Amino acid sequence: MPVKARRVAVIGAGPAGAIATDALVKEQAFDTIRVFDRRAGIGGTWIYTPHLPTAIPSLRDLVSGNADVAVATPPPQQLPAVTPLSEEINGYQRRFSDTALHENLHSNITPELMSYTQKPFPDKLSARTLADYGPGAPFRHHAVIREWVESIFSRGGHEKLVELNTTVERAEKIGREWVLTLRKEQLGRNYWWRETFDALVVATGHYNVPWFPSIPGLLEYDEKFPGKILHSKHFRNGSKFKGKRVIVVGGSISAHEVVHEVLDAAQTPVYASLRGEPIPAFGWEPFIHPDIVVKKEITRLDPETGRIFFADGSYLDDVDHVVFGTGYTFSVPFLAHVQERIKNAYRRLPGVYQHTWDIEDPTLTFVGMLGGGFTFRVYEWQAVTVARHLAGRAKPLPPIPEQLEWERKRVAEKGGGKDYCSIAPNYGVFFEFLRDVAGEPAVGTTGRVLPPFDDKWLELWTGMIRHKIEGFQRKRKRAEEARGAVKAKL
Repeated sequence: MPVKARRVAVIGAGPAGAIATDALVKEQAFDTIRVFDRRAGIGGTWIYTPHLPTAIPSLRDLVSGNADVAVATPPPQQLPAVTPLSEEINGYQRRFSDTALHENLHSNITPELMSYTQKPFPDKLSARTLADYGPGAPFRHHAVIREWVESIFSRGGHEKLVELNTTVERAEKIGREWVLTLRKEQLGRNYWWRETFDALVVATGHYNVPWFPSIPGLLEYDEKFPGKILHSKHFRNGSKFKGKRVIVVGGSISAHEVVHEVLDAAQTPVYASLRGEPIPAFGWEPFIHPDIVVKKEITRLDPETGRIFFADGSYLDDVDHVVFGTGYTFSVPFLAHVQERIKNAYRRLPGVYQHTWDIEDPTLTFVGMLGGGFTFRVYEWQAVTVARHLAGRAKPLPPIPEQLEWERKRVAEKGGGKDYCSIAPNYGVFFEFLRDVAGEPAVGTTGRVLPPFDDKWLELWTGMIRHKIEGFQRKRKRAEEARGAVKAKL
């Protein structure tokens, strides 16, 4: 059934929410556009939160899939309402509202691919970027990215649409309307009210709730040795690990970053534990270093002795920290029916066609719930397509059985996890699919035009990977030269 919404709510004011808002405004088809974000500022996961002490509220709940649950809300007949603050409602650890940024985190995608077509990144390089990659570096410090996100809202005057410090606690479809139960934390109180919309754009990201593998002894080890088990979400800098014996678990970007951030502080060698092969784009390059020892996956943690066992039969004693760079899981506790689907699936967003449209209800859409590269650029293609779809101007979606078949085939081929939500390696196919559904903007409107996928972007992608690999190689060479100089003195 075609959608023609007049009132749209965007949930999230990060990079995905920014471009979704811009696309909706430029479509010139909506009477009401409201943007809600639970944080105090614009930027989403690019807001640095070093002032918030890092901790996992309950590893047991995370492993069992029972973390980040919906909170109790005042009964509808009592709204609007004011309630006192509480740990259950306002605790940032319990609500996973702290961000995953560390002190030296930089973008890992070249600006020409990461930025939006009408909003390039500023040419600002941090001292760390210059030291690691030189003046031609294609990476930007997290503070630059946040400023860029803020500028998308401010340039178009969209900041007036944003309601900050406001959490969407419940989103329910009642009749033909989406009813949102909202909570604003202000002046030491929780203020609750409801608003109604025709459609939702969920742009809350998927870097909020850490994911841990289920390993024998992990929970008991965490209880016996509190603070030893960490997640890369809570990594801030290497100083905490000075002189410590550290294992970093994972073979993707988060693990790369943590390993190299702790190298200068931790006891050497630093151990990198991988299950299988690392991500193909970078291969083993991040782990080839004189002060890194690669281990097989962890198979057991002994809570009595503290010993940690690996798949090859080896073990380590006296480990101070195990940092899991194992990614995140999807979570949308305000959408009860979607959250239930997520809980019954393996690390994916089930019931959603092409990572974008809810199969049961096309007035529920998602922007930014995918990966595999071309972040953030692909968000723009999603956002424009969603805006035109909600305006009733896009191509119709295929019948529901066809959408369900797409999901079935993808699960059969990819399973879950990052493979399922990755658009790699068929970037052009996905971009062009969205562009075809979106079509051209309506005559006389300011709707955004999506250009065709440019194969030169693939060359830029390859070049970006080369920059990262060359950075790892330079760091390795410096370590080898330093080690050689020490031996020469001896």
